[in-house]
Amino acid sequence: MKKVSQAGKGELAFAGALFLVSLVVFWDTHRLILPTNNTIVSPRTFPYVVATLLMVASIGVALEVLRGRAGVPEGTDPNTPFQRADFRTMAIIVGVIGLHVFLLERTGYIISAAISFWGVAYAFGAKKILRIGIISLIFSTLVYFSFTSLLDIQLPKWILEEWISKVGA
Repeated sequence: MKKVSQAGKGELAFAGALFLVSLVVFWDTHRLILPTNNTIVSPRTFPYVVATLLMVASIGVALEVLRGRAGVPEGTDPNTPFQRADFRTMAIIVGVIGLHVFLLERTGYIISAAISFWGVAYAFGAKKILRIGIISLIFSTLVYFSFTSLLDIQLPKWILEEWISKVGA
């Protein structure tokens, strides 16, 4: 077994997270209440298969990393030095997604999605903040009406959605 590189540590963290997800799927599937009617295939079958595949994949990744065979990102040379993750960008994106979930029921879809689109664009280095904000607002409005009008899938409403619905009617 070779010493684990910095890139390998990240892959081990991924494998560990994948293993934990598989355990959660196993646990949640075990708690699933079975229907009383007689079925040929149990509703637990597919989740158990997914959990098993996740567990096998996580163990396989961990073993490969521990053997010294860390993955090489696509499009890079195997001898390219390891580049550390940009934790600032990841933190902004995670924060914006959390804010989206928090604001969704409080401000409706359009405002919540516009803020999240703007935040992700900002995290990836967008320079023209006002222009990105306007594009985010237009895009989230288009997505809202595509879902509610064309697909008949209701998204959370707030004052803005109510006002636009009345104007459009």
